[in-house]
Amino acid sequence: MKITEFIKIMWKEEIARRYFVMNSFDGTLTVLGIIIAEFLTGIHDSIIVIISCSGAAVAMGISGFWGAYSAEIAERKKALKELESHMLTDLKNTNIGRSVERMSILIAIVDGIAPTLAAIILIIPFIFSEIAIISINYAFYMSFFLVSVILFSVGIFTGYIAEENRLRSGIRMFLAGVLVAIIILMIDGIRNML
Repeated sequence: MKITEFIKIMWKEEIARRYFVMNSFDGTLTVLGIIIAEFLTGIHDSIIVIISCSGAAVAMGISGFWGAYSAEIAERKKALKELESHMLTDLKNTNIGRSVERMSILIAIVDGIAPTLAAIILIIPFIFSEIAIISINYAFYMSFFLVSVILFSVGIFTGYIAEENRLRSGIRMFLAGVLVAIIILMIDGIRNML
């Protein structure tokens, strides 16, 4: 299957869009949490940031793929069995039957790629820092900026899908990142008081 075919199928598949949004959002906020925590605790080593965020990205990617595939294949097989019982025929070797496995895999791929892609984008500044193109502090600030861009973009995308105000939707997603930052700053404040 060509990449363009894959994208067309996923665009039409409502659940794939939903998984893409949810897991891009999850991946972004997870990595944001890691990066803020490392920044506040004084971990200013690019390799540590890259490895910790990469570890989270791999875990989220595998979790997303595995969980989505398991859920999708179960739901789609159940629906196929119900359809077969109504039609009194075996549909496993038909286009409908074959699409159960194919769509489950495609949706699982979207689910696994979304948080991983978000995480990879957010660690790029630290890769630049590691190869001495930018400073570690600049890498942190650049990554925080990229978090804002990703969250706002995901919000615009959800606004587009819902045919709602895209700016408002973008701001709503951005505010989730602000909330994560505030909570982590409060936790760090408590840590500093102890």
